[in-house]
Amino acid sequence: MWRVHFACRVLIFFTLFVGWTSHCAGSDQERLIVRDGKKLICTVWFATTMSGDCGTDSYDAVFTAKILTARQVHGSADQHTAKALGATLGSDLRLTVEPQEIFKGHPSREVQIFAEQGECFSDVRVGDEWLFFAGRGPKTGELEISYHASNPSGPVEQRHDYVERLRRLARGDGLSFIAGEVDFPFNDFSRLNHSLRITSKDEKQHYSAATDTQGRFEIGPVAPGVYRIDGDTDPQFRNVWDGLDSTATHANGCSFIRLQLEVNSEISGRVILPEGYEYKKSEVGNLFPLFAVEVDTPDGKQVRGTTIGDPLRFAVRGLAPGSYIVQLVNYQGEDWLKMPVYAPGVTDTASALRIELGLAEHRTGLEIRVPPEALKRAH
Repeated sequence: MWRVHFACRVLIFFTLFVGWTSHCAGSDQERLIVRDGKKLICTVWFATTMSGDCGTDSYDAVFTAKILTARQVHGSADQHTAKALGATLGSDLRLTVEPQEIFKGHPSREVQIFAEQGECFSDVRVGDEWLFFAGRGPKTGELEISYHASNPSGPVEQRHDYVERLRRLARGDGLSFIAGEVDFPFNDFSRLNHSLRITSKDEKQHYSAATDTQGRFEIGPVAPGVYRIDGDTDPQFRNVWDGLDSTATHANGCSFIRLQLEVNSEISGRVILPEGYEYKKSEVGNLFPLFAVEVDTPDGKQVRGTTIGDPLRFAVRGLAPGSYIVQLVNYQGEDWLKMPVYAPGVTDTASALRIELGLAEHRTGLEIRVPPEALKRAH
């Protein structure tokens, strides 16, 4: 079965029947940061699984530097969300810095750096020494760092491990590192000591790591190779995508991987067709054509959805504790499904089954009986 996040469902169904390409491997996520009593709304692009570089390969310049000046440019987040939370937008910053220890690049004695959502990084104070992982902007050619892109730049006093890792990599001893970040549900980015298992492809090397207060982890130095990272070590959580994430490291390099966890919850079951109705699979994929299942809150707010696989089974996972209603819907948005069908098979919310879901609870065996008239109107 093909499970998708609800935010991707319309595009994916349009892809199935029209043929467009879908890009739903990640999403913008809003973070509420409280600093010195001030609430900041910041956004970050979080790919569900992203491998990258935590050494110097992906950047044009990597160096420590003293901050000489810092000035605000403009806000970079959603105004409506900020207003609703009584917060302010994380502003962009323009920094002037004086390079100190250089790991890559040839920065001048004074460097201008544009920081997208710079207020969302750790406190930027004139006189502090920072570690910068900077790239050149495609339009301006200037050095830039971006909170939205989860850039690892920050104060040296908070990046001692990074600095030591860069110094170790610069020695050229042929070893490598694995670092990463785990994203937790409920907008919780500070879960401490979540355990991860890391295993080499040949299963001869086994490591364990734990997240820090920012959800980050690191192991190394290790031998170059391919490693599997398993974050499903707490029964309350599971990886957003089924299966293990892997990353390849090379000599004198550092591989970065990001994992996203969701609540290990589930509402699952099957769709029951009227007697005499023959099930026909979609021409695109092993799906129940036209229909899908969505989980809503009792007030009608759409939470998550999923396609229906063969043999007419569905599973919606990663739901926060709360009250839910399950319904069969038509994602084409046309008039084919005149009446919604709610589990267990009624056509109005007043009679619908309401499911009270606890943390990491599994409610299985749900049945949605489809009235014949609903199927007739779908053609």
